[in-house]
Amino acid sequence: MHLNGYKISNPTVLARIEHEELDQFIRGCGWAPYFVEGDEPEVMHQAMAAALEAGIESIREIQGNARKNGERARPAGR
Repeated sequence: MHLNGYKISNPTVLARIEHEELDQFIRGCGWAPYFVEGDEPEVMHQAMAAALEAGIESIREIQGNARKNGERARPAGR
């Protein structure tokens, strides 16, 4: 991965912790994680597209609920 002109060639801190701990960390930040893992390009393309679609659908549901019902609570880690 290239970030701001620098190459990251080693695993990051988040890549080194256990999957369950990463899930808990992300949910603790108030986000809902969608994990897409693998190394087969064709399979990964479909899995990533499905994860993005699920994330967008979740956002639309949250927005719709806020707009129609005036829901103001933070939907942490749905």
